[in-house]
Amino acid sequence: MRFNGKVALVTGSTRGIGYATAKIMARDGAKLVLSSRKADACERVLAEFRAAGHEAIAVPCHVGDADDRRRLVDAAIDAFGRIDVFVANAATNPVAASIQDLTDEVWDKILEVNLSSIWRFSKMILPQMEANGGGAMVAVSSIAALRPARVSAAYSVSKAAENHLVRNLADYWGPRGVRVNCVIPGATWTDMVRNVLADEKTLASTIAGIPLRRVGEPEDVGEAIAFLCSGAARQITGQMLAVDGGETMV
Repeated sequence: MRFNGKVALVTGSTRGIGYATAKIMARDGAKLVLSSRKADACERVLAEFRAAGHEAIAVPCHVGDADDRRRLVDAAIDAFGRIDVFVANAATNPVAASIQDLTDEVWDKILEVNLSSIWRFSKMILPQMEANGGGAMVAVSSIAALRPARVSAAYSVSKAAENHLVRNLADYWGPRGVRVNCVIPGATWTDMVRNVLADEKTLASTIAGIPLRRVGEPEDVGEAIAFLCSGAARQITGQMLAVDGGETMV
């Protein structure tokens, strides 16, 4: 029960990697603050967690909205008194566009949701971690951060910047008892990836480029996140952990 008595807030936790992470942490004793944009999804997952005997609340939140962010953090503190673990998982990639074809509106939306919201959450959450004796934060990035993405240019830029944001946060908050790390998933069976790999030829080509010859499951990434947030990783901060089957090994 490595998270027994701990409170974990996971954004985008009603599906995919966020959902898998929340389930793992709940299994290991955490009290969960669940969140996604859609209220019905929040209620569905909350009912599932409570039926399994887990202590949890669910708060709808668009992470790009200042009022929603404040409402989410306040609800967590009101319900549990503290936040010990913060997983910044929510992200968006609404259009396929080259760097030249992106509109100002799409660029601003992607950077606000995928990058700026993480910084804004950190300013609310990490000071109370320090006040409560420490904590851990993990941001969910992507292998798109490591190389140009011709049809997801703004997404790849946002994820590369997210990686460096994590380093800056780790440098500042380390002396204050808060660890900040990042996971970099490769191809993982989320809704987004299922759409991309729906074609058998594309799937075969993708698997051929992964040394472990498999597309990851959300639980693979969730276990890595849980490790980085646990006491077993007490000497790890400012790191980028690729969970990609070896695709980006150097």
